[in-house]
Amino acid sequence: MEVPMFSSSLGAMGSLLVKLRSLLIPHGDQLPEPLRPQKDRFELLKQDLEEMNTLLMDLSRVAAPNIMAKLWMNEVRDLSYDIEDYIDKMMHPYSNTGKEMAFDEVGELSTLVKQASDARKRYHRYNLEHSASNPMSMIAYGQGRRPTLNGDATDLVGIGGSTTKVINLLSDDAEQRMKVVSILGPVGVGKTTLAKEVYRQMGGQFDCRAFVRASKMPDTRRLLCGIISQVQRQERPHHGLCVQGLIDRLRKHLQQKSYIIVIDGLWETMSWDIVYSAFPEDAPCSRILITTDLEEVALECCDFESDAIFKMEPLKGNYPTELFFNRVFGAKHERSEQLNENSEEIIRACGGLPLATISIASILANQPDNSELWHHVKECLSSRLRNNLSWEAMLREIVGLSYHSLSHHLKTCLLYLSMYPEGFTFLKADLVKKWSAEGFLLAEEEEHSNEIAERYIDELVCRGLVQPNDINISDGMIFYTVHSTVFEVIRNISIEENFTTVIDYSNTITKLSARVRRLSLRFSNAKYATKPEGIIVYPVRSLIFYGIAECLPWIAKFEVLRVLILEFWGHPGVLDLRAIDRLFQLRYVKITTDIWVILPASMHGLLLLETLEMDARIDTVPSDIVHLPSLLHLHLNGEVYLPDGIAHMRSLRTLQSFDLSNNSEDNVRGLGEMTNLHDLRLTCSTTQSEPLKKKLIALVSSLAKHGKLKSLVLDPRASCTSIYLDCSRSMSPLPIFLQRLEFLPPICFFPRLPEWIGRLRRLCILKIVVRELASNDVDSIAGLQELTILSLYVRQPSAERIIFNRSAFSVLKYFKFSCGVLRLAFQTEAMPNLQRLKLEFNAQSGEQHDDMLSGIQHLLNLQDITGRIRAAPGASKLDRMAVESVLKNAISKHSRSLSINIRWTNWMEEE
Repeated sequence: MEVPMFSSSLGAMGSLLVKLRSLLIPHGDQLPEPLRPQKDRFELLKQDLEEMNTLLMDLSRVAAPNIMAKLWMNEVRDLSYDIEDYIDKMMHPYSNTGKEMAFDEVGELSTLVKQASDARKRYHRYNLEHSASNPMSMIAYGQGRRPTLNGDATDLVGIGGSTTKVINLLSDDAEQRMKVVSILGPVGVGKTTLAKEVYRQMGGQFDCRAFVRASKMPDTRRLLCGIISQVQRQERPHHGLCVQGLIDRLRKHLQQKSYIIVIDGLWETMSWDIVYSAFPEDAPCSRILITTDLEEVALECCDFESDAIFKMEPLKGNYPTELFFNRVFGAKHERSEQLNENSEEIIRACGGLPLATISIASILANQPDNSELWHHVKECLSSRLRNNLSWEAMLREIVGLSYHSLSHHLKTCLLYLSMYPEGFTFLKADLVKKWSAEGFLLAEEEEHSNEIAERYIDELVCRGLVQPNDINISDGMIFYTVHSTVFEVIRNISIEENFTTVIDYSNTITKLSARVRRLSLRFSNAKYATKPEGIIVYPVRSLIFYGIAECLPWIAKFEVLRVLILEFWGHPGVLDLRAIDRLFQLRYVKITTDIWVILPASMHGLLLLETLEMDARIDTVPSDIVHLPSLLHLHLNGEVYLPDGIAHMRSLRTLQSFDLSNNSEDNVRGLGEMTNLHDLRLTCSTTQSEPLKKKLIALVSSLAKHGKLKSLVLDPRASCTSIYLDCSRSMSPLPIFLQRLEFLPPICFFPRLPEWIGRLRRLCILKIVVRELASNDVDSIAGLQELTILSLYVRQPSAERIIFNRSAFSVLKYFKFSCGVLRLAFQTEAMPNLQRLKLEFNAQSGEQHDDMLSGIQHLLNLQDITGRIRAAPGASKLDRMAVESVLKNAISKHSRSLSINIRWTNWMEEE
């Protein structure tokens, strides 16, 4: 069985054995000269480790190993990390300049060899082979087909009536002021799924909306930051603000706006009292939706109005069976009589709780025809039922069963999420880089790490262990999170296996393991925080820090650090990170703060660095960054000048926030030499048009060289002047594998929609500015089979109507059309999967508007429509009223009750 380099079950065994085998290959000595006299010891060490690796793998498949087995496994995992740290130190070119090992280095090796030999002997002395060979304790997980999501068929079973009732509570027309509604129910009953469906159906009716997750531990700051980041998507978050500053900012933004805010999983009212003060009570028809397990929380949030509480019950009737079999077999399924018999007891054990049902069904979906597996799962659940556990405890047992059915690499990736605060949301792309830097990915031939990690996340989602939380359909971004029960289970397992260590200085700190490998330090509510003491930082490989800069331990002490994630707030100052150039094992660095950060003058020692993300203010970038051999992902805050010579960065896959204004023309041309780029995001903050035009021409003329490019975004900042350069004269066709293409205003435009866009068969997202648009232009891209998001900005209004023909844009979910004059028509079966429609146009003076919008009733899956109308110069109040009336009349022809949001905004410039 292949195993990843590092895993929660096996520690560093995978990586360590690869290194030892490469150093001790026959017919060639790869050991550095100082280590060669110790070759025999390394051979003995390798033999002991290979045997223990096999024994460790056997024990890792045991569902409930005894206490001696657990102690032995923890000991061996710790030993594997220590031995690898020793080898890495000895192999580093700066570790030993002499030809002989120092006395203490020889002694350290002798100690490690003895520890390995003693651990191997203890396995047999304690008779641990009996535990590893006991078939009754083995986990029955299979390697069958990978489970797949079946959309609404699985997630929304049995909640249609509940959705209607909650929407009715929120939609009370008599309540013109802000109103709070609570969804109350036991853990795992599906409150989050219900809240998300209500949010999806109602969100488009409001000017602002946000969906955030709470946690058992109060963290007001994180809740406020989460809300602000969603209601102000286009603005850079202020990480340095205190809680009161965040409240003031949010309250100011929400003034005179309607809003809907969902706070999911609220456990206490202290955070609620603070966050509530940020919501203007006189906001027109605004709504807040709370989900909670606790009746006292629901009552207090609703100001003790019990009529504003919806009590959610477990699934009843045939719904649990429908959900279960949909998850195992898909929406269309046939099952044998034997499976029916086993399934009845399994479904009953889940108690109508969707999370429990999905978790168990996803285990069986791997091998739906394996009757032994079904029987094994039934017996496991029956034994737990006989213990008369509470539903909360039973749910934890079921989630544990689902966890133990995972493969080594999936277990490891899931446990890693316990490093973050409960309720934390993350993007798939961010997690991919962290897993890769940690060595958790099981590499397969001809497959990139991001593709492997995406499969891992998709499988964890299918199993209900990871949940999509906030889907921003307009930009294709999906945020993920972990259910509170799943988080509790993986946190306890991580502590037991010493995989992660989390210290929150607002809690009582429990006794720490002597050998902390992955450390998360949080100062979420510590008003008078001080630097942590008593932590042995040398063996720490991953550090995540949330808090104020004054409490950060000295980074240089973390000698074997591989992953460094820092998020600061508090008083302005300077963060000195020059010491990171000594951390030669560093692979991933992400800094998020408003304060100035000083990087080292040179980074030549960071030969393994894969990711550098600086969402912070930095003066200069080290000049030798362009020569880092392993750097794959570089993300710098927009207004940063990169050193000359970026053409040398041929390994780079991701370059984000490259500012065309602040970088030289040579560097812009150098982008053309970075042919390994997959993701290129450009920005611009200048007001000088002529130099920018030269750089844009240099850029677009080189894009054809990027054969691997999957995402290309040009997103100017608000301060950038309007240039509108005609790119068609310089641009050659883009790579055929491109999935995302965004040329956003006000810089780059095309006279017409380029014909070559229709040949980008994998294109999923297209946002583009054209001078004029005709129906035949639209036809050229209507057949793109993967296009889900389309934004068209048209500078010059067309005299003819733009018609979207039958079967056009078959998978499109979001369509934005921005033009001075609106003339659109949708034929029958056009855009059959469209969910959101956004229209931006001007109200003209004295014009007829009857042909403005027709056929909207043919958009059968449309859920919400947004209109942004601007009054053109000379347009009277009657003109405005006429335009709004025609638009609403066109929308009213749709058979569904759409979520509608129409607002008047500033006039749009036309040609």
